[in-house]
Amino acid sequence: MYVYTALIFAAILGAVYTLDKTKIVATKQGRVEGSLAVNELYYEYLGIRYGIPVKFRAPEEPPTFDEIYKADNRAVLCPQFPCHDPLAAPSDNEDCLVLNIYTPSSTVNFTLPVIVFLHGGDFGVGSGSPSFYGPQYLVSHGVVLVTVNYRLNAYGFLNLGTVDAPGNAGLKDIRAALRWIKENIRGFNGDPDNVTVLGQGSGGTAAVYLTLSDSTKGLFHRIISESGALFSPKSFDPNPLKTASQVAKSLGVKTLDPDKLLKIYSETAINVVEEAISKQMHAKNVFAPTVENIFDEEEAFLTDTPYNILANKKFNPVPAIFGLNTVEGLTSTLDYNTITSQIDRLKHEDYSVLDQRSFAVPSEDIEEFRTTLQETYFSDTSSEETIIGGIINFNTDFNYVGPMSLLTEMYANNSGLPLFEFIFNYTGSRNIGRMLTNSSLLVTTNQDELFYVFELERLPLPMDENDARMVTFMTMMWTNFAKYGTPTPERGNGEWLPCPHHLAISLEPQYVAPLTPDRAYFWRSLYLEYGAEIDFGGNVDISS
Repeated sequence: MYVYTALIFAAILGAVYTLDKTKIVATKQGRVEGSLAVNELYYEYLGIRYGIPVKFRAPEEPPTFDEIYKADNRAVLCPQFPCHDPLAAPSDNEDCLVLNIYTPSSTVNFTLPVIVFLHGGDFGVGSGSPSFYGPQYLVSHGVVLVTVNYRLNAYGFLNLGTVDAPGNAGLKDIRAALRWIKENIRGFNGDPDNVTVLGQGSGGTAAVYLTLSDSTKGLFHRIISESGALFSPKSFDPNPLKTASQVAKSLGVKTLDPDKLLKIYSETAINVVEEAISKQMHAKNVFAPTVENIFDEEEAFLTDTPYNILANKKFNPVPAIFGLNTVEGLTSTLDYNTITSQIDRLKHEDYSVLDQRSFAVPSEDIEEFRTTLQETYFSDTSSEETIIGGIINFNTDFNYVGPMSLLTEMYANNSGLPLFEFIFNYTGSRNIGRMLTNSSLLVTTNQDELFYVFELERLPLPMDENDARMVTFMTMMWTNFAKYGTPTPERGNGEWLPCPHHLAISLEPQYVAPLTPDRAYFWRSLYLEYGAEIDFGGNVDISS
């Protein structure tokens, strides 16, 4: 009798805990079918359309459908050029505005916080595909994860100052994705009133941009930016017409006429445009966010510069986490075409190669400006090694340390909300930036923190005991922040204090000084004098 009862009880338990292999969720557009992951930790709904791209403009809403959509497309990428980046792949597919949703299988009857991830790639390459960003570490903490594709390079950021190419289509894609999530995520057990946007690199920059636009207010409630700041040449283009003209030269057209530029970008094959972009210096971040002219036919995203918006307190701040790796510029050596050109020009004392589009230096000051940079970073050009060292430090300061120091100060001072700062300095076997650069230096660089938050399915990385501890620590901090608005809700186990404190993320976390404050101050002194965004003038006609 006892054995018989035990067998029945076991059968009941088996029935209770047997998970359906598929699940169907109703959305505003129609029903979508997701599947149980192989590890049975979550259900995945892949390649769901959240918008239909309109070339160079904000997307339209996706169409409705009657048949059940089988959401299993794992490899959707927006147009981008081939490059040596394990988190990117070439594509000419314009119908790429999809998102991927992962919801824990063990808590299907609960409403959970939502984390929306924006991939990096300098606004030029990348994808939210599960091939690059496996969700299991975050989802195991009881959150719904959404990863988003958005348009890139010319197709996401061409700004000709006209209604046909007003700029920031990629940021408008992210806005459309957040609106779709607001309307539909409850069906996937997500809480539309508790959304945290997490981004790395340009994705982190995009997360910050969301706070600068009135059009995204209320669509998210917290942000986390890993290595993504404002005020750098990667984050903003003060002269997009010039940029469009520069790339058009590689397509055989020399003009500043917006109509002629629109024709060449519209009618040239995508792969040809992408090839032209790939030949530029700093190819990944040729195109970037810009100030838009206002048109009745287009809902603008950004109508003033980030600096002016923050300085005038005209943004919509939320609690935030911002952080950097210790030597972010180390990965700049991976851009072979750019760095070889820079080395050659610096050897020949051509210091115009140091010019930055984030600086508007008057012609009468330009030689003194270049000399200052040369004496600071390239006083010794006797060997290729010393030049590369200077380039690494220069890129670290001008793209990351300086801009992030100014951003955190302005954001914290002008928001009055908690801002948590970190410096990731753990060196383990999943530091992909160090692996790619083959660095033996005990420093961390761009992307090194990423795969303690995600799994890289395309290129499985090893994990030892210390790496596992770091995965647990980082994903717990990030998901705690998403759930409670603080990374450390249980104060008895230690507390991560907000700005001005900097937490070093390592096996033994501790508070540390900011990264190279003297170099950050040097950058800031130059930026406050010559920054292209400062007193930009708001909504100006860039086509004139």
